[in-house]
Amino acid sequence: MHVFSVLDEAADCTQGCARPGDDGFAAAADFCPCGLWPGRLHALVAWLLDCSPCEVRSTRDGFGRSRLSAGALDLTVCRDEGGLLIACARGASVALSVSTVPSSLDAWAWLPFGAAERARAEAAPAAHRAALLTQWWTRKEAALRLTGRGGLAFAAEVDVLGAGPKGAVTVPETGILGAGGVAYVQDLPTDPDTAASVAASQPVSETVVWRVRCPVPVGP
Repeated sequence: MHVFSVLDEAADCTQGCARPGDDGFAAAADFCPCGLWPGRLHALVAWLLDCSPCEVRSTRDGFGRSRLSAGALDLTVCRDEGGLLIACARGASVALSVSTVPSSLDAWAWLPFGAAERARAEAAPAAHRAALLTQWWTRKEAALRLTGRGGLAFAAEVDVLGAGPKGAVTVPETGILGAGGVAYVQDLPTDPDTAASVAASQPVSETVVWRVRCPVPVGP
């Protein structure tokens, strides 16, 4: 699996289209009236993969979410402040989560975690607690995104501390929001104030992270 960490320095949409957030980046690009966002996204992926933009296709998964593919590669996009993550894998579905580490924790920050996870976090040094919980959250979110529409209300039921071989995380069934299953989750190297994780539908022997600076050359 390859993950591209892209520092987005290209210009905003000329008509003031709002920057899409999270994994809705590709979906929101469909509604940009000037067409710059989808063009840039396809050009960016083509540039990274050394292929023609015509080979980068927008599709919908079984839940209606916008997906990208290029040949046999499945791709997912996740946006954070000032940057963009793109993961691609051959023969496996992938999902990403990235989150900024908060400066402090309020009561809401503990809601996605079960009793064992809360106990582990409370036993950690206070200075490391926010980063720890944020990393665990990205693991949960990536796994839930991979296996269903999200089902984020069920995050506390996803145990990321007892991950099995190759990072296997079991996601329980979440009713109409998702069928559950197993996600193979890995943490990604990031800056100290950010946490990120990637989930795949099959075990991945190696994940290579590339740091790339834009602007990306975008043709007409």
